[in-house]
Amino acid sequence: MIRSRLILLLASLIGLQLAGCAMVESPRSAMRRMTRTFTPRPTDIGEDAAEDDGQWDFVGDEGRVDYDRERDPDPWWGKMFVSDKARAIERNLGVDY
Repeated sequence: MIRSRLILLLASLIGLQLAGCAMVESPRSAMRRMTRTFTPRPTDIGEDAAEDDGQWDFVGDEGRVDYDRERDPDPWWGKMFVSDKARAIERNLGVDY
């Protein structure tokens, strides 16, 4: 009685482990799929993404009519370490350097 239950328990544990391993992909293919996901492609970024022609500057002016434009207290940090695209976004939100 006890022996048959022990054999049944061991058989079910082995069966569960084999079924679980069959459902999980190998670590090599999972790593390959993950690196392929995070690898940048030439078509990800358009050619005009780095340009700022100011076509959306009016949005910040219209949305913040009642507020004065803010001035960054540390303009050196913004000019040295903030990208042009981030500066354009902040300028659109009403922050000047």
